[in-house]
Amino acid sequence: MSDERIGIISEGIEDQGVLITILKAFGFDSNDIIPIRPDLCKDATDLNNPDRTIGTFQGVKNACLGKDGERADLDEFFFVANNKNIIVHVDTAEIENHDFPFQRPVKVGNVDYSTELRNSLIEVIKGWLGDEYDDKIIYAIAIEEIEAWVLTAFETKDTSSIGDSKGKLVKILAKNNLSCKKFKLDPTKHKKEYFEAITKKMKFHKLNELKKHCTKNRSLSDFVSELEVKFSQEE
Repeated sequence: MSDERIGIISEGIEDQGVLITILKAFGFDSNDIIPIRPDLCKDATDLNNPDRTIGTFQGVKNACLGKDGERADLDEFFFVANNKNIIVHVDTAEIENHDFPFQRPVKVGNVDYSTELRNSLIEVIKGWLGDEYDDKIIYAIAIEEIEAWVLTAFETKDTSSIGDSKGKLVKILAKNNLSCKKFKLDPTKHKKEYFEAITKKMKFHKLNELKKHCTKNRSLSDFVSELEVKFSQEE
């Protein structure tokens, strides 16, 4: 995609791996995709300021809220001319356990539950951002976990309704001989690369195949639709 670059602020490095593969379906290559948070490339300044490198939901919130009127993660990224967009990722599984009031939409009998929950959380994040960067943020809201997106490659049913999608995915990957060892990766050092490898093997980097996966998870479909709208407008 020419020389345009995109950043990722996510809960964890595994999430980055999934998102990187999906972005490749839209013409980005590895050099175009910049992991902002969590960032494993720590220098001396980072080591003295662990808040800048922290993963988890709180890390995403910290990046969006910023400090003393500045949002260092976003401001520094957008300071570079070719850095055009940032993906903000969060899971919703434990959303009520965080330090802000949040109420889920009605779930039982609600076919739009996933989209309504996604939209509610996007409004929360926009509040953290203070209405800045509206045209530059793309929201990867995974309901309930991003592992449910990966499960679409293995399941025939709606994966957003699967309880403990993390545990389910671990079992399926073991059953299909898709361990870190299979990809010659160290599970303690290469979590991002592992999830990139899995999703690439399941063809998340091919748009036609990605759209097939989308039929089995509404929040994945909503995210991919946002990517389609964003980048078709820029062509």
